[in-house]
Amino acid sequence: MPERFETSDGFTIEITNHGEAAHVHLNLDSDLSKAIALDGGNHFVQAGRTRTIEASVDQRSRPVNGRLKVVTGYGAETAYVDVSLIPPVETAEKSPVEVDERLARPKPRDNHQPRRRSRNRSRDRRLSLRTIGAIALVVLSLLLVVGGALIAGNPAVIVGVGVVLVGIAGAALLLRDQS
Repeated sequence: MPERFETSDGFTIEITNHGEAAHVHLNLDSDLSKAIALDGGNHFVQAGRTRTIEASVDQRSRPVNGRLKVVTGYGAETAYVDVSLIPPVETAEKSPVEVDERLARPKPRDNHQPRRRSRNRSRDRRLSLRTIGAIALVVLSLLLVVGGALIAGNPAVIVGVGVVLVGIAGAALLLRDQS
């Protein structure tokens, strides 16, 4: 059961009985009883069943705060729910947005203001320089591998250096994609 409940309109109270059949008494305090009407006050709820009680709201009685008292077991168990009856949200008619015709035309450019460079152009140039640098690094590494392999004459050295070069090329490509 909620401790608080806020509404701007009529509502339904659902009582679910998880035990044996019982009588449930609903009582609104004096302020709420002037604004809300319940379908009856004493309700029999069979075991394992749910009972719904309609609560209608007097549209002229706003705002109102009060308590709903829920009593079961002939007074053995009592619980309270704070209820706030708030004014309904007013739906104001939406007026169309008027756009001044001058906004449809671009603003004339002042010839005295310097033109700004596109950020994308300079960024593209930066990416090109990085790409060239990565390619140069790979080519230099290849030359070193070929030179080392010729000097060593060992196939294992050639394969090992080749693996290192592939790693360098992959790292260069990753750095390029992250920029």
